[in-house]
Amino acid sequence: MMKWLLQGLKRQRILASSAPQTSPKLILTEVCLRAIRQCLLPEIERKHEGITYLLGRTNGCITIAATAVRPEAQTTSGSFEVASLAMARVVRCAAKLNLQVVAQVHTHPTIAFHSKGDEEGARIKYNGYASIVLPDYGQHLPSLKDAAVYIFQDAQGFVLLSLGDITIAPEIVL
Repeated sequence: MMKWLLQGLKRQRILASSAPQTSPKLILTEVCLRAIRQCLLPEIERKHEGITYLLGRTNGCITIAATAVRPEAQTTSGSFEVASLAMARVVRCAAKLNLQVVAQVHTHPTIAFHSKGDEEGARIKYNGYASIVLPDYGQHLPSLKDAAVYIFQDAQGFVLLSLGDITIAPEIVL
């Protein structure tokens, strides 16, 4: 399935060069959503802000997240911190799988939004990089109920996506 997705991204890159710019899209697999919950479960249970990174591929317009990786992080009820060494491990993990770090997912105690700290603290910013903020410490996972989902675009910074720009790919299609 991943090979098919990667081929689609390559085709999209070719088409994108001749087609008018479309709004960015995020595709998450059901497997990825379950992995996000598993990565964040210790923080969900402690009612701490949690952080996980998503690995996949992007062409800058369409971002596909296939799996999640849990970084070593310091967390509290109101913040998280990922050290440079822990972030380097995430990047190495992506490289070993021939994937990119395409998104970060983090939780907030109540409502989901990009805070000033989220904007300023974002260590990764490139076209197609997604930032997903989950409310209530992520307790609704694997649902994205009330989540705020953004994709970085050079000209505008982090752009809030509409529900129509987010696709959940089922684990199996019969």
